[in-house]
Amino acid sequence: MELERQSLAVLQQFGRTYRAWASAFEGRIGLPMPRWRILYALYGHEGAIAQKPLADRVGMDPGALTRQLKALQELGWVERATSERDNRMTNVTLSAVGRQIVEEALPRRAEFLQDVLTNVTETTMHNLSKGLGELEAGIAEAVARTQAQRDAA
Repeated sequence: MELERQSLAVLQQFGRTYRAWASAFEGRIGLPMPRWRILYALYGHEGAIAQKPLADRVGMDPGALTRQLKALQELGWVERATSERDNRMTNVTLSAVGRQIVEEALPRRAEFLQDVLTNVTETTMHNLSKGLGELEAGIAEAVARTQAQRDAA
């Protein structure tokens, strides 16, 4: 029971830490986190990318991604076009203005990360990464068990 209580406390702390980090990041970069993730993913991709793989890359629900892309398109930061081969697919590219937005934000991002990580040791980062990997594996196993139980029912 004590382990369960401690585990829940750590997970709640993780959530608070992520929310604080995301808020501070958005304040430093000047962009909401979902928009930054999309722009940065497009910045790191050569040419057009279909929305489905982009949603997977940024870990975003396809519907939420579409809403964000529409807003980014209205700002002139991305361009969207129907695929010539499959009119059900929409391809997305980063516009020149969007590229400039990302390039102007990258130094602020680097400074922010440096500020945040100043007092965090390499060992701590390694241990956090290892622990989060174990947590993600546990989540995946729990999801698989739940799906197996549903399939068996």
